[in-house]
Amino acid sequence: MVLALIVALLPGCQWSAAQLYIPLAYALTGLCIAMLMSPTPIAALVGVLVGLALGAAVYNNSLKRQISEPPKPELGAGK
Repeated sequence: MVLALIVALLPGCQWSAAQLYIPLAYALTGLCIAMLMSPTPIAALVGVLVGLALGAAVYNNSLKRQISEPPKPELGAGK
């Protein structure tokens, strides 16, 4: 039932490539940094999770507004 509801509502969602790739890039960067500092599975997991959270915050705070808003007209464009 839940899967059918998700499939039914999925076309109404607005997805962009940046929404997926930016947090993924931060997660991979976090993984690399964590593995350089301490090559353990726990460090890898922490690095990925912290990277994902940081990437999601970056996307939500800066790029989401730029992608979703239409460009603003310039002030002197009417001359």
